[in-house]
Amino acid sequence: MQAKKVILLEFNELCPNLIDKFCAQGKLPNFSKLAAQSQKFITDASCDVEYLEPWIQWVTLHTGVSCEQHRVYRLGEAQNLQQDSIWDRLSKQGLRSWLCGGMNIKYDPNDPNIWALPDPWSADGKASPAELDSFYQFVRANVQEHSNDNFQLSAKDYTKFFNFMLKHGLSLATLKHISSVFWHRFTSDSSGWRKATILDWLQTDVFAYGLKKFNPHFSVLFSNSTAHFQHKYWRYMEPDKFSAPADPAKLAEFGQAIEYAYQNHDKLIGRVLAMADEDTCIMLSSALSQQPFTAEEAQGGRRFYRPTNFDKLVALFELPGLISVMPVMSHQFHIQFASEQQASEAMQILAQANFSNGTPLLKLVLEGDRVFAGCNAKVLLDNEVTFEIEHQPHRFFDYFYMADNIKSGMHHPDGVFWISQQQPSAQQTQRIQLTQATSLILQQFQAT
Repeated sequence: MQAKKVILLEFNELCPNLIDKFCAQGKLPNFSKLAAQSQKFITDASCDVEYLEPWIQWVTLHTGVSCEQHRVYRLGEAQNLQQDSIWDRLSKQGLRSWLCGGMNIKYDPNDPNIWALPDPWSADGKASPAELDSFYQFVRANVQEHSNDNFQLSAKDYTKFFNFMLKHGLSLATLKHISSVFWHRFTSDSSGWRKATILDWLQTDVFAYGLKKFNPHFSVLFSNSTAHFQHKYWRYMEPDKFSAPADPAKLAEFGQAIEYAYQNHDKLIGRVLAMADEDTCIMLSSALSQQPFTAEEAQGGRRFYRPTNFDKLVALFELPGLISVMPVMSHQFHIQFASEQQASEAMQILAQANFSNGTPLLKLVLEGDRVFAGCNAKVLLDNEVTFEIEHQPHRFFDYFYMADNIKSGMHHPDGVFWISQQQPSAQQTQRIQLTQATSLILQQFQAT
């Protein structure tokens, strides 16, 4: 029997209450349209706060097992996964899957039933088929260094990417969106924050290309832009929930940023609704959501510091067996070594770097032949602050920069999960465990 097609929209960390609020205000017509024809659930991630991270919870959704079972706790660690994901189970039935940007996914690049574009935070991901790799590499470079003012790709890189997009679905709608983003940037005092939504539109173009060329039974379209805005700008949307006063200029600039992000996703839903035929079931999942982060207001809010140049920083330590340094997200990065022994030795060397007050420079976790690292500084630092390695001082800001904006949003276990039925739905929203959503997806294919 021919399986029904499913398009799963993985819009990271959307908040059920904000969707309801903006829909009630008439600002999300496509969300409202999808909601009216969907069976709606709120999923519960049901885990300790330590494991309430999207790169953990998306693996939970994709496998149907808890994080205690799949044990994938870091971004870029999906290759350690022992359980089958949805697409692995479908492939065994001869069904094709197209994974466009899915977070922390594991897949067999030699499986003819799977097309995959890894998330841009993957340490060593590869697109499949190889023709998509130029998109992945370009996006990965831009996303990982989006907050670094010193980062710049060459004109050749942009030309190569534009030529790729011309052959892989670049749409007039995307060109209009990009033009709008830059119009705002150059005709106002905007800092250019809207540019984070450009990836959504480019990736939707590539997604549409894959739908047409590969004709998959199961498709995933991932987006992180709203999660990004919520983490950065929640204090400007609801300043009354934060004790630290908001800068009036930033309040004026960023006050509508989260609403803009939801409206951006609303437009993407409209595009996907237009792509789907009557045999396609559209699903929407957020895996988890967010809430205001107010725990560190007394110290002015939490800051993040990211290496300006990862290789330059790590070179200070002269680490034996070093193979590569791979940025992940925000202030974090993997350091790869030739062996587990060398990684262990390197961790001891890295742990010797301290600020003048004795606080370690880096937070470190040993993971086999890798060290997972991130800057320990969380508060506003003086421009002259230093750190020491073997009693040798180094100016902190010669090696790090402060990522823009204060942390404003934190994770919440509730997530959105909708299943379109292409007919009016009067059912009330139900609460389920996130692990239960996996079987609801597979039921569309009469698989368990």
